[in-house]
Amino acid sequence: MSNESSAAFDFDSDFYLSAYPDIAESGVDPVEHYLRHGRHEGRKPKAPSIVFQGSMEAEFDPARENILVVSHEASRTGAPILSFNLVRILKRQYNVVVLLLGGGPLVSAFRREGAVVMGPCDIRNDLLSADLLLGKLFSKRKFKFALVNSIESRVVLPTLARHFIPSLTLFHEFAAYTRPHDAFRQALFWSGEAVFSAKITLQSVLDQYPDLVGNRFAQILPQGQCLLPQEMIDEKSRISERGKLLRAMRPNLKGEQPFLVLGAGSVQMRKGVDLFIECAARVIRARPNKSIRFVWIGKGYDPDHDANYSVYLADQLGRSGLTQYVTFIDETSEMDAVYQSADLLLLTSRLDPLPNVAIDALTEGLPVMCFEKASGIADILVEGGLKEDCVAEYLDTQALADKILHLLEDPTRFQDVAARSKQLAASTFDMERYVHELEKLVEVAAKQSEQEARDVAEILRSNLLDQDYCSPPHHRSRSPEEAVRAYVRAWASGIGRRNPFPGFNPGIYLERHGVSAEGVEPLADYLRVGAPAGPWRLPVIRDTDECLTHIGKARVALHLHVFYPDLLAEMLERLGRNAIRPDLFVSVPADRSVEDVARQLESYSGKVVAIETVPNRGRDIAPFLTAFGPRIAASYDFIGHLHTKKSVDIKDASVGAAWNRFLLENLLGGKSGAMMDRILGVMSNTPSIGMVFPDDPNVVGWSANKPFATSLAGRLGIKDLPEHFVFPVGTMFWARVDALKHFWALGLEWNDYPEEPLPYDGSMLHALERLFPLGLAESANQCALTNVTGMSR
Repeated sequence: MSNESSAAFDFDSDFYLSAYPDIAESGVDPVEHYLRHGRHEGRKPKAPSIVFQGSMEAEFDPARENILVVSHEASRTGAPILSFNLVRILKRQYNVVVLLLGGGPLVSAFRREGAVVMGPCDIRNDLLSADLLLGKLFSKRKFKFALVNSIESRVVLPTLARHFIPSLTLFHEFAAYTRPHDAFRQALFWSGEAVFSAKITLQSVLDQYPDLVGNRFAQILPQGQCLLPQEMIDEKSRISERGKLLRAMRPNLKGEQPFLVLGAGSVQMRKGVDLFIECAARVIRARPNKSIRFVWIGKGYDPDHDANYSVYLADQLGRSGLTQYVTFIDETSEMDAVYQSADLLLLTSRLDPLPNVAIDALTEGLPVMCFEKASGIADILVEGGLKEDCVAEYLDTQALADKILHLLEDPTRFQDVAARSKQLAASTFDMERYVHELEKLVEVAAKQSEQEARDVAEILRSNLLDQDYCSPPHHRSRSPEEAVRAYVRAWASGIGRRNPFPGFNPGIYLERHGVSAEGVEPLADYLRVGAPAGPWRLPVIRDTDECLTHIGKARVALHLHVFYPDLLAEMLERLGRNAIRPDLFVSVPADRSVEDVARQLESYSGKVVAIETVPNRGRDIAPFLTAFGPRIAASYDFIGHLHTKKSVDIKDASVGAAWNRFLLENLLGGKSGAMMDRILGVMSNTPSIGMVFPDDPNVVGWSANKPFATSLAGRLGIKDLPEHFVFPVGTMFWARVDALKHFWALGLEWNDYPEEPLPYDGSMLHALERLFPLGLAESANQCALTNVTGMSR
């Protein structure tokens, strides 16, 4: 392809090759690749350009520090209006750059407040472009910190972290309706500090990611009242707009004024406009002779064109006989006039974090009514003593209608609730105080960011991080700098923690040795203090080690629990790569084909001691301890425990298959050769080793299993349960039979095990999986780990 042809569609070959290393490594012509494949794969033909509105050089005060505010768009909606208010206050102290990831009418408002606007840039789902754009920005100016407003702005977070710019992310959305499913996990991973506007939104994240429960990763801080940007219109036009609003809301200005119930927000299912109409119907039916009017203000009501929602709302109004009682008005910039004309705000949202309209209404002294568990404002009203008057059970429109009627018919009570609402708003929603609290959190994020920079440098100098082992399979192509940055961030955030190299456990080091200061990454501390020996370093049996097959007269058994007979052939094939032939004890659940299993075992050249049908209870552990435990304990020196594994609880079947390969390659062998022989050779020559299992790079703790472990610990001779430990993740291992004497002594019967179906986590069996290495006999209480090159997960 000629240069002319690439210029014809604005293609930059140098950029393409640097942005996509896989193309550079392949040696193909970049232009040809882009035309044939790249553009269809969504690859960029050139670096994105930066568009500034305003000039940092001309407008910024060199004596002030620079900050970045990231807003997902510039619409007149909740999060962008909050971004505007943050800029309005922060501009007094800092030079502010606003990065807009989408357009909208507030672009000019940001400029009027003195911010330099970058964008709008359509990069919300484009990590590469975000990295390139921000890289250019950071090459021009040094930034003290970044405020990232909304989960929808998360694309900038990895780049901020890589540049060690302290970030504070403001979360307003619910994890339940945010896609992709891992959006919050990724955003929390890269955020320096995280702030949720309400308890309900934080709880939504914990419901989505139960493994984060107990991990202090976020603050709850309600935002202050937001001022709306003033439109650039003259006073005459403003007066005209207010007049139109008042006439639409209260058409009969001369007669008796109706009690006016206000609803506000975009017309969409989440806002519960249909529930607003349902409440109106209940109120009108209960008091047909009362003068009551319901008004909804917000964009989107369009029955002539919106067949998804508006058309059904219009039909609901007609069938309910409410057309003369309920009015829809388009969004307006004169919301203060709306609040002054209304008597009460009815917030019927199904899910709403902390809507500005509710904050504004409370500040104006309007009672706000809402559903419990549907918005952050409900928690604030409950804590403020207004539950009885203002908060109904979730989506209980009858209860909400009754509360409206109670205030309507009791003017004294209405005035009391209005006064308490205003007081509650004054004590809760203060934007100046909110920004001050954010700045204090930024200081925390800055200290942590500085520490992470030092820790990354320390680990890079050591060259100890093993990417083949530490990096998840889909991130193996990361540079060493990227891999170490992600590793350190994981330990700082508490999300997705992994071990850095085989045999080292940072958590055990943190718990048993400690670090020099809070926030220091354990491996970096370990390196700084001279790599001391301790229980955080475990022996590792590698596939590259010499294979010692001589085990003398040691008697070896292997328990196979075959729940999936179709996976048995692979086990036997891997077993056959070893010289040692253990005696087999095979358990098959009653609802599986024992004949099929027996037929497959005919090819085994060793001894099959027993094939037994067992109850489908206790998974693989019950057959191991209860069905075969006494015979194994009496006759053998070493025992292996394996089971056919598919991990059907994991949606992606390939994840379970990869995990199964990882375990079998480590414990039996395959491409790695005879791993079972290596393991048994080491155990035979090292009497202190009581158990061997794969070194899983993922840091896994008690999660929901500690209560079950606590009830068993005393019976196993375990005095204290540590927070950090290693265990055979997946419950497959080799062990010295005598080392398991406490487990044989439990004397568990079949009825002691929980019945199926079991949860994915949180059971007696999951607790036993973790207790195996902790309950080893004192004479052989050391664990060794295995590591196979190229096998990780």
